[in-house]
Amino acid sequence: MNRILLGLNILLLLAVGYLYVDKYSAPTEEHQTPADTSSLATSLSIAYVNTDTLLNNYDLFIQKQKAISEREKNADSKLKAQARSLEREIMMLNEKASKGTMTPKDLQAEEQRLTIKQQQLMADQEKITKELMEESGKINDELQSEITSTLRLIQAQYAYDFVLSYGAGSPVLAVNDSLDITQEVLTRLNQSK
Repeated sequence: MNRILLGLNILLLLAVGYLYVDKYSAPTEEHQTPADTSSLATSLSIAYVNTDTLLNNYDLFIQKQKAISEREKNADSKLKAQARSLEREIMMLNEKASKGTMTPKDLQAEEQRLTIKQQQLMADQEKITKELMEESGKINDELQSEITSTLRLIQAQYAYDFVLSYGAGSPVLAVNDSLDITQEVLTRLNQSK
């Protein structure tokens, strides 16, 4: 989700940069009137996508998020069960050690076995975390690609000069609702599954 917002924000920054360069690098006339500068603004075709609405209603994104969430939940349950099992074994070993029912050699061997088991549990936790992060990154890349592809088709169809991102955290502070193409983007994305 962050990558999608980042990608859309980059597009916005590129658009603002283009406008800045275009406006200030063009030769200026001494007798330019405000009406002359407004022709630049009216000649641009701009639309925006509300990223919050898009992500909250994009079916494939919702499905992928649920799948990742379910995998995280299952992995967390499995790791917690293993940790509880290890904890019980440590408590039993401490109990045996305090009662003196184990030889020092057996106690040392059992402590070593539990230490190895604890290290393996930590390694499993790191591995699962890494796998989930990689999968989440892959999903974000796929979704970003799908959204970008759809936006390019819409941009070409309607000859938009810019398609901006609007939502919480975006640098766009205010928009004209008539420029909102979020529903069209959503319709195309949800139909393409």
